[in-house]
Amino acid sequence: MANPSFHRLAEKRGQSLNSNVRCFKLGPKTEELIGVLDELAAVLEEDGNVHWGGWMRKARARLLNSDYSGIEYFLSAYGGMGSMNDVIVGQRYKNGVLEWRSGHIELNQKFNALSAKALKLADAIKRSQ
Repeated sequence: MANPSFHRLAEKRGQSLNSNVRCFKLGPKTEELIGVLDELAAVLEEDGNVHWGGWMRKARARLLNSDYSGIEYFLSAYGGMGSMNDVIVGQRYKNGVLEWRSGHIELNQKFNALSAKALKLADAIKRSQ
């Protein structure tokens, strides 16, 4: 078992006993981001997008553990083909034909607002480190 005072000293320095984890203090922006990621995951999962919903939940879990890699993991979801930038919610294929769910416009507006808010918060946190 690790020495508790050594663990506190490592945390104070932004380190961890596990050298792969960079700890940081959860400030108000991080706490807000955790909530936004939860909402974003819920929207994605309700739409059947378990891949990106799970990605948001994994980033959130890392942040809840004061693991800074949650910021980098979240930000890595954006950019390039097949990334979160390409996600559209509220559509599905039925009998090989693309159809839009009722309320898809509002759902995409909510998704886009949450995504933009999460990106803004994560970027601010990253710049402050």
